[in-house]
Amino acid sequence: MNVKPIPNSLLGDEFYLCVPTKNGWNRQLIENVRVERKSAVSTPTASNAHDISELTIWYDYTNSYPQADFSAGTRAEYNGEVYEITEVKFYRAEELHHCRIKAVKIG
Repeated sequence: MNVKPIPNSLLGDEFYLCVPTKNGWNRQLIENVRVERKSAVSTPTASNAHDISELTIWYDYTNSYPQADFSAGTRAEYNGEVYEITEVKFYRAEELHHCRIKAVKIG
């Protein structure tokens, strides 16, 4: 199967991947990705509504950099907001092609 990389014209965003260590968090800048932010609140008419915004991040194994290990439970920092990565789906065409990362806002 021949799958083309995600076009650079759709990439260009960046975020910090935050991996827990025993002394805190290791932050790594991930560049040339596509970030889609969905703004949402729970129970919008209630006085105690919570921000439940989400990110969908597309990482291309040809055009995004540096190479990184993505897993649920790590965090993403984007535009000053902190998100917990809840899902990582890998797409393959013999080798890794790209991955889709889902994250929910926690701070």
